[in-house]
Amino acid sequence: MISTKQFVFKELSAAQESGVFVSGQELAEKCGVSRTAVWKAIKSLAKDGIKIEGVTNRGYRLEGNEENLSLSAMESLVLPKEGIRFCVYDRLDSTNLEAKRLCAQAGILRDALGALTPEGKKLHKLVIIANEQTAGRGRLGREFYSPAKTGVYLSMIYIPQKNLVHPAKMTASAAVAVCRVFKRLYKAEPKIKWVNDIFVNGKKVCGILTEGITDFETGRIEAAVIGIGINIYEDAKGFPERIADTAGSLLGTKGEPAKRNELAAQTALELSHIYAEQENDPLSSEAKDVISEYKQLNFLLGKTLEITPVIGVEEKYTAKAVDITEDAALVVKKSDGTYQTLQSGEVSLYSKNFLSF
Repeated sequence: MISTKQFVFKELSAAQESGVFVSGQELAEKCGVSRTAVWKAIKSLAKDGIKIEGVTNRGYRLEGNEENLSLSAMESLVLPKEGIRFCVYDRLDSTNLEAKRLCAQAGILRDALGALTPEGKKLHKLVIIANEQTAGRGRLGREFYSPAKTGVYLSMIYIPQKNLVHPAKMTASAAVAVCRVFKRLYKAEPKIKWVNDIFVNGKKVCGILTEGITDFETGRIEAAVIGIGINIYEDAKGFPERIADTAGSLLGTKGEPAKRNELAAQTALELSHIYAEQENDPLSSEAKDVISEYKQLNFLLGKTLEITPVIGVEEKYTAKAVDITEDAALVVKKSDGTYQTLQSGEVSLYSKNFLSF
């Protein structure tokens, strides 16, 4: 059962898009509490940094498009039974680094039988969120530009009790989760560039980095850290020159509501549901549909790519992307007619016609 504070935020969030006020009496009746309890909840939300406009004889509404990240706001959008917890920071070097630090401090996450230890249970489905990252990074160690108040930067720790889903598949599943949320919250039409980038209107608005926590004694991957960086607004300074041609944002300039708390909460929920289904019933139609959806959203298939191996001594070559496997590997056809299956950590891709979709 959610608290009065959580309920009030949920109701105000639902009314934000239309800009209407919600009266204290209406909130009290819906929640089954007194107007005094509603007033206290409003004050508590304001103390958390949530900007709420109150007008006599009209009620309350969320004000401003760029709402602050709020722990209580996110918690109001996720039922306790989901087992998801949030940690919100104003500034971090990297949410993935913080997640890995927490795992290292916790020590043993699973026992010899594979069951979660008390420390593992505390960290499973913990979501670390930052308003700003000073050392955000993406695949192959690339920097991920993460200025304050313009996006959502989060990492989920996922510790499976059964088999860990294939790492590339976890990244692909995260991409599908984010695309679903983009469609729901912003009516966007996202596309995916294998394996970890999400584009809207021809520009990259999201990057995903999945990393593993390994037990060096057993060689077993104990947990996964799924990092997701989303550009909602464009920073007032613009994007750095090195990424200016490809980087973009969901909403451009600050015109529409950012819905940062909803975006974080819904992304965590979608991730949790997809991973749980893949772990518990990998042969179910719901689990299988994720990769089908990933393939449908991917805009590389059918395109000729310049492929640069980052492991080994093989030189760069061109090939046509023809398929994506069930484990989210990319199948390409080389100029000599042979086929090669590429894993995400092995290559860097480039194509002049990436954006022509």
